Amino acid sequence: MPVGVLLALAFAGGTMAAATLGGPWWASVGVAALLAGAWRLSGPRGGQTSMVVLAGAIVLAGAGHARYDASAGGALPVAASLEGVHAVEGVVRADASRRGAVASFDLDLRSVDGVAVANGGGVRASIRVSSGAEAPRAGDRVRLEGEIGPPPDIEAFDYAAFLRSRDVQAVAAFPTTIEVVDRNTGNAAVRALRSVHRGAVANIERTLPEPAASLAAGMLIGERGTLPPELRDALRVTGTSHLVVVSGQNVALLLGVAVAVLTVAVSRRRAAIISLFLLPGYVLLVGADAPIVRAALMAVGIAAASALGRRTPAWVFLAYAVASMLAWSPSVARDVAFQLSASATAGVMLLAPPLRSAALTTTGVRAGGAAGALIETGAMALGAGLAVLPVQLAAFGSVAPLTLPANVLVAPLYASTVAVAMLASVVGGVGPLATVVGGLGRFVPEAFAWIVEALASAPGTEASWEAPSMAITAVTVLLVGLAWALWRWTPRVTPGGDGEGGLVMPVAASVVAAGVWIAVLTPGGDLASVTVLDVGQGLAVLVEDGGQRVLVDVGPADGAVIAALGDTRVLAAVIVTHEDSDHAGGLDDVLRRLEVGRVLASGEVLTAGLEGGRGLERLDIGDRLVLTERTWIEVLGPPRWTGPREASDNDGSLVLMVHLGDRRVLLPADIEAAGEAWLVESGWPLRADVLVAPHHGSKTSSTPRLLDRVRPSVVVASVGLENPFGHPAAEVVARYEAVGASVWRTDEDGSISLRSDGVRLWVEGER
Repeated sequence: MPVGVLLALAFAGGTMAAATLGGPWWASVGVAALLAGAWRLSGPRGGQTSMVVLAGAIVLAGAGHARYDASAGGALPVAASLEGVHAVEGVVRADASRRGAVASFDLDLRSVDGVAVANGGGVRASIRVSSGAEAPRAGDRVRLEGEIGPPPDIEAFDYAAFLRSRDVQAVAAFPTTIEVVDRNTGNAAVRALRSVHRGAVANIERTLPEPAASLAAGMLIGERGTLPPELRDALRVTGTSHLVVVSGQNVALLLGVAVAVLTVAVSRRRAAIISLFLLPGYVLLVGADAPIVRAALMAVGIAAASALGRRTPAWVFLAYAVASMLAWSPSVARDVAFQLSASATAGVMLLAPPLRSAALTTTGVRAGGAAGALIETGAMALGAGLAVLPVQLAAFGSVAPLTLPANVLVAPLYASTVAVAMLASVVGGVGPLATVVGGLGRFVPEAFAWIVEALASAPGTEASWEAPSMAITAVTVLLVGLAWALWRWTPRVTPGGDGEGGLVMPVAASVVAAGVWIAVLTPGGDLASVTVLDVGQGLAVLVEDGGQRVLVDVGPADGAVIAALGDTRVLAAVIVTHEDSDHAGGLDDVLRRLEVGRVLASGEVLTAGLEGGRGLERLDIGDRLVLTERTWIEVLGPPRWTGPREASDNDGSLVLMVHLGDRRVLLPADIEAAGEAWLVESGWPLRADVLVAPHHGSKTSSTPRLLDRVRPSVVVASVGLENPFGHPAAEVVARYEAVGASVWRTDEDGSISLRSDGVRLWVEGER
């Protein structure tokens, strides 16, 4: 290992130790000692030079630690002290990201309550946006007023640290007023780049159909606002979301294409240097996020080495780029995107080559052909996936089981999709060329989307493994051991050549790693639950977590809900979805016999003047009721129409999504076909693990469009024994089974409990 690389890694190690472990200076000294020991073992060392290098590594590790501590303890931006109702003004940093009827954006704070601020920091705002309306865009000067405060706590993920790494210290969830004061501010160069960005997106959308256009725009320039909710969920479930953002791979592809084009006229060495002039504009175009800056720094180093005729390994420039970024901005150490990007790049450079060699040797495939190219692509995806596992576990506490295979399967389509996106962004305004590119190129991103959605719809793919802290350490150690074994025992394969050697140690390491995963990556015992109570022909759903209990609907007025609740005597809240007696009839009994904190309902219920419901609080679209960090209830409806409609009174029901960590339970109450159509068209992400059958499984509900959007694994029908309505209807049950859902019924199974640790889901009937 070159001395310069050792010193760079020592500084980076000290900074990362301070950011992730904290503690005293000796933690960084320990990191430096390990690095220095590895350096000594990598070749013959000795004498005074070795001691000087060792001392330098220790000093730089301590300096990195101290630099991070100093930056973390500096003056806080004004946004960090905001709490309560404020009127703020600032400039939007990037186009708002839309998810259903909610748009989010980061505001660069310029004034608070009419007073200009210098070190304002950032505020992440979430607002409701009606269909077809334009959300705030990069450069817009926005004024908003509402409740502003620190980021919420999220279980297994330090959301506040994640936002701080992006210079965001506060959040404003659904401010009472918002106004765009000025559009597209900034200097002429910045405005021109924004125009190029938006023009490229428009060209892609003109050339390709959905979802191909959204995928292409996301991969090329980071535009994700138009991704369909189903595809967004499928990317999340399969662990491939990172492919639909701008990353270091984009920089490599951009420069690769530029060099290929320029070599027609100049030498490859000169082409590499000339292509670097594209980097500043591209970095500013897509946003100077940490992964992009890291890749750009590496590209400059690699190109400079090539121009000087030096064959320096690429991982050396990775070390230099990481150390340089941490020296410039120590807070980058807490940026999960930076950690994932750097880890993935290291995996491609250090793990992928021996994995490729091992695969070629085992299969007997010769390097250089089509099969060899596929093996190389798969090795790169697998190497990157393995390298980011410890980061994913540390950042999110769990990892989806399909992450590795999904990334390997779609890896061959990634570069092709970016190439199609590049073409579409250029020719989108030229009719004939756009038609050709759209007609031929659409199949690549569509194949990508089809594979991801097919994997996401497989049984059991919504589950993920939760990792205790010891598992993260164990997985990291085993990955290092696997990498060493691969490099030590796997033969190097050259193009057109064969290799010899065994894979005994890598296989053994993999077996041990699998044992660790099985032994320690198991869910904990602290569970949240959603129980569909057996109240006969009616509905009552009890949501519980951390000692907090919320009852959604109260069943008919026959005391069934009191009996079904058993020993439960205290409720934090009761939510009434609509006024029909089978949902609201038991309210007076519940309020009289139990201790209830709040009673909440929609505007329709308030208007109806529900008996026993005095003191009702109004719930509306976008509202949330939080039980714990893991469990909250989100309001998706009732539907809103702007013109004439054909709908029943049932379509005024509250529609709720219960979030249990990563698991979701959709409670659509009694909405029927018209309400379901509105819900599907609203843009809300409706994918859920469990669907409580709308209108008890009536023929007027559970339309194919809704089921296609929700794609539940479980459907629970709350129905009375031998009820006169025939609920659930046989044809509706057939629809549930057609989408692969198992059907549970309260008339047959009694009260049905859905328990979750936030990662896995267990379904259990009372009888």
